[in-house]
Amino acid sequence: MLFHWTGSEVVLSTFGGLKVNALRARPDIAITIDAATTPPAVLLIRGRAEITDVDGIVEEYAAARRRYAGEEQGAANIAAVDRPGTTMVRIAVRPAWVGVLDFVTRFPSGTTPAEFAQRGQ
Repeated sequence: MLFHWTGSEVVLSTFGGLKVNALRARPDIAITIDAATTPPAVLLIRGRAEITDVDGIVEEYAAARRRYAGEEQGAANIAAVDRPGTTMVRIAVRPAWVGVLDFVTRFPSGTTPAEFAQRGQ
């Protein structure tokens, strides 16, 4: 799912569905964002989702599309879904807790680099 960082919130956007119904019922969530690098880098976020129904395209959705695909392709992707009557859902999460696993200095479960390396053998 695409996301956009505003400086104070992680914003995710969708066109609705079961995810939104589940978040409305239980808004305390955890988000994992990872980078496809070696070693991996993982950002862990916990917070409460604020759900807002939006007429049209969510601003942060458009920003995320441009960031992921570039200006030209991002604009094309947005134009493909921006039609009269389009509605989206803005999911904003203000982090209450943040953790980082970089697999160089920080490992899952508080293990040391040596302990983590031993697990793989």
